[in-house]
Amino acid sequence: MEKIIAPTILLIIMGIGFYFLYINGYLVTNAKRAVMYIGSLGGRKANFSSCTGYTKRVIKFKESGSVHFNLALEISKGEVTMELLDTNKQCILQLSNTQPSSVIQIDAKKRYFLVFRFKSASGSYLLTWE
Repeated sequence: MEKIIAPTILLIIMGIGFYFLYINGYLVTNAKRAVMYIGSLGGRKANFSSCTGYTKRVIKFKESGSVHFNLALEISKGEVTMELLDTNKQCILQLSNTQPSSVIQIDAKKRYFLVFRFKSASGSYLLTWE
């Protein structure tokens, strides 16, 4: 009986730890395949080759108000889009080659989801906001 309790408690503690990291933006979920993918720690830039799939992370803002997003893409092939989802997972902003920048109102009390979607893409991106 004791052999079962210790691993169960350890799994519960690990699950709580992973959840805490995810909701605070330190843990990234992704489902992608790529020949090469090198991303930054904060998810604001990456270099990739033959990448298909997505990366998703939680982000929080320090202040409420208007935020200007700019997505600088250098893509040699394929397609990359960036989506900002609200807490209900509704898309409130989408940036791509055709629309690289936009301004939206954000609430500092809420968490947002930053999702990058790749379709056979090679190149790099840099996301900035102010």
